[in-house]
This record gives sequence, structure tokens and C-alpha cells, in this order.
Amino acid sequence: MLTWGEVRQWDPAAIGQVADALNDGCTRIIAANDDVDAMARFTGWTGDAAIAASTRGESLTSTLEGLVAQAAAVRRGAHEVQIALDRIVAFVRETDELARRNGLAIGPGGEITPAGVPSPDQPRVMAELADRVEQGLRRATDVDADFAEILRRALRGEITEQGGGTLAQAADAGAAQSGLSIIGPPENGTPGDNKAWWASLSDTAKVALLQGNPGLVGNLDGIPAADRDAANRAVLAREIARLQGDPKLRGLEAIQQRLDRSDPQAFLLGLDTGGDGKAIVSAGNPDTAVNVATYVPGTGSELSKIGGDLNRSDKMWAAATTSGSPSTAVITWLGYDAPNEITDAASPKYADGGKAALAQFQDGLRETHQGAPSHNTVMGHSYGTTVVGHAAVDGGLAADELVFVASPGVGAHDVSELHLDGVNQDEIGKHVHATVAEHDMINLANLEIAGYDPILGQDPADADFGGQVFTSAPGTDGWGGYSKEAHSEYWEDNNPSLNNLGQIIAGKPTT
Repeated sequence: MLTWGEVRQWDPAAIGQVADALNDGCTRIIAANDDVDAMARFTGWTGDAAIAASTRGESLTSTLEGLVAQAAAVRRGAHEVQIALDRIVAFVRETDELARRNGLAIGPGGEITPAGVPSPDQPRVMAELADRVEQGLRRATDVDADFAEILRRALRGEITEQGGGTLAQAADAGAAQSGLSIIGPPENGTPGDNKAWWASLSDTAKVALLQGNPGLVGNLDGIPAADRDAANRAVLAREIARLQGDPKLRGLEAIQQRLDRSDPQAFLLGLDTGGDGKAIVSAGNPDTAVNVATYVPGTGSELSKIGGDLNRSDKMWAAATTSGSPSTAVITWLGYDAPNEITDAASPKYADGGKAALAQFQDGLRETHQGAPSHNTVMGHSYGTTVVGHAAVDGGLAADELVFVASPGVGAHDVSELHLDGVNQDEIGKHVHATVAEHDMINLANLEIAGYDPILGQDPADADFGGQVFTSAPGTDGWGGYSKEAHSEYWEDNNPSLNNLGQIIAGKPTT
């Protein structure tokens, strides 16, 4: 049985050196393919001696192909195990650091003892440390067993070259057989199903999927943010190389630039370049943040234009931090097909097409969050509010607050038709927030004409709707008192709406 002290001393680089050595050896042998092939071919030589030499050459060639296949399998397995070990060693360091910050130490056998000034939260931390030690040792044991099985299969000759090809093909065949037998995620699984499936995999198996099939993992709700991010970064690099000259490239490059910046660290939680494209990017880690917000943009939103939405999320993250949020994640959720033109936005079909995906994403945030439940806010801008509203009407959202900014209607007559998981229905009005600028042209969409309700439902910023209305600047004036500019100015640095958004995310009162 492995001990905490042994795992603490693990050196992933040593496994990496094994992989590098095997790779160098395979490369040299493959480079000699023509010479190896010549061992079984003796043009112009006939007779018994020629037949014996040819037979011996074929035997040697077959043996060499088998060795190359086995070495390639172990090489790939060692590479995947090295990455898995990196994850485990980082987990051990994080756990040791958590203990140190709270006046505790973890001994070589996993025992937890006082070691310094105790923190007020020490009893809870001791229980968390015990769980982390158990989890870390279980993960380490799994990886150790995985690599041992790969080595056993190679030594038993169960990895074959499959015959009839070059040494390079033998190496490819061996590498393809190196992985573990991995059962895929449940078909149409809930976020809870996906979480359970992911938790059932060893670190080596997770690495194999992240390396070999990142598209399978990156868009699954219920998978931890760090793992979705790792998968989607691989997809992002591939798509940037593939989509040169495509308008979506601008959005992909904006995402890459955001991922390259820190403070806060960004996580790529979803990516799909089909159609207008979809992407989900979080400023901050939603699995560890105390306050988590999901921002849904509106009409005209698409992958190529996501840079502006990422900037808005960064501003809301800063506003929430300034408002006293101890840790924050603000997610740009472009996970639906938004209407392209204002004329398209008169239809609720885009909201109906996106509401289930938004609800499932919010369920996934609850599943993967670590520690006490986070304070979750879902906000929409413009038609994004319609998507949020339809999701909240149709079964409810796993959130604590709803925010509607410049809404054309949310598919409800008043707050009583909206539902939030965990919020008592008789208190829903305290958790629904709305604003609209005086000069925002969206006001024209909310006019009641000849006694008919607006097409997409009541204006949630109307006092009769029953929510909490917060202040925004009037915005740029225009023809007839309304302007297009005012519709996008809610995130300007001098606009009180930005401060109010930060207050809501931080769980504090607005003005």
C-alpha cells in the first residue's frame, strides 16, 4: 500500500525520461527500416541457403516489429502516466499547503498533526485534509496499477505489431494498444451522470481521454472546470490552425489571448465552431469561487464577436471583487444560437432552443463545485434575458439570483412565474433584479400597444413585474429619446449599473 510520504517523493520527470528514451530508441530503429526490410530480401540469390537466410531475416524482422510495437506502447503509456503523476503531485502539494496555512502537518503515513498557529477553521480543515489524503492515495494507487498493467501487457507479448507493414506502422499499432480500456460517458447523461462517470476513471484514463479525445470531454456538463479547460485548449489550438481565413478565427484568437492572461485565470469550459460558433469562458474558477455568475449575451452574439463579451465579464469580475466578493468567477456563456438581427429577436424560438442547455450548464456548476455551495447568479443582456427567463419559467434554474439587463421580455408576466432552485417561491421577487437605461432603444420593444402585451413578455424592469429594479445611467440620447448606443453602455466604467452588477454577484444590496 502506498503512503503519503512515498507519493510526496514521486518524480514525474523520471517517468518522462523513460518516455523520452523509448521515443529516441524507436526513432532510431524506425529510421533503419530499409535496412531491416533488406534482411528478408536477397535479390538474385536462390537455393537452400537463400531460403534459410530469408526465413531467418523474416523472423528477425517480425521480432523487431514486435519490440518496436511494445516499446511504442510503453512510451505512450509512460507519457500519459507522467501527466497523471503531474496532476497527483500537484494535488499533494496543494494538500500540504492547505495543512500548513491552517497550522497543521501531514506525516509520511498520512497522519494529521498540529504544527504551528491553528486557524479558526482548523476542525473543518482537518476533516477535509483526511478526505484529500484518502483521495490522493487512491488516485496514486490507480495510476501505479495502470502503468504496471501496461508494462505487464508488453512483457507478456500481448501488444502486437499486427504484421505486414513498416516499422513506423508497427510503432503506431503498438501505441494504439497502449491505452486502458475506457468506457465512454453515459449517452444523454445528466451532469450528475457525467460527474460520476468522470470520477470513476483513473487519472491515467482521464489523461488518455484529454489527450486522445478532448472533444468528447470539453463540452460535458458535470466535468470539473480544470479538466474541461484542458480538453478545450487542445481543441482551440486545433481549430485556430484549421480555420485560417474564417471570420470565427477572430473569436478564437480573442479567447486564446484571454487564456494567456491571468488575474483572474480564465477557463475554457466549452467550444464549438459549427455554425456561428459557441464558446463558454470563465474569468476565475467556478469550481472553487464563492460567487459565480453566468452572463448570457443577446442578439448578434456569435463566436467571431466574443471578445467584447469577455471584456464585460472581466469588468463584472472586477466590480464584484471591489464589492467585497472573496473569490469570484464570471462566465461568458455563448452556449446557444443567438438571433442574428433585431427582426429575428422578436421570436421566442431562439430562447426555447437555448434554455435547456443553460439549465443543464447551471446544474453542472452545482455538481462540480467544491466545498460549500457557491452563490450563483444568472444574468442576461438584451435577448440573453429572454433565454434566461425561459429557462427559469420552464422548470427553474440552479441559481440564487436572476439579473435582466435591457430586456425585451423574459417570457413571464411577473416574478411568480420564475423559479430558482433553493429559493422559496414566496421570496422569488427578492432574487430577481432588472435595469434598463432611460434612452435605451429596447424600451420601444416593451411598449404595450392597443392593450396587447409585448411580444416576449412583460418588461422585468417594470415595477409591476415584482422584482428589484436597480439604477443605470440614462445612456446616450438619440432620435425620439432613444439610441442604439445606450443599449450597450451598461458596462461603462462610470455607469452605476456596473457597480450594481458587482453588488448582485457578491450577494450585496443594489442601489
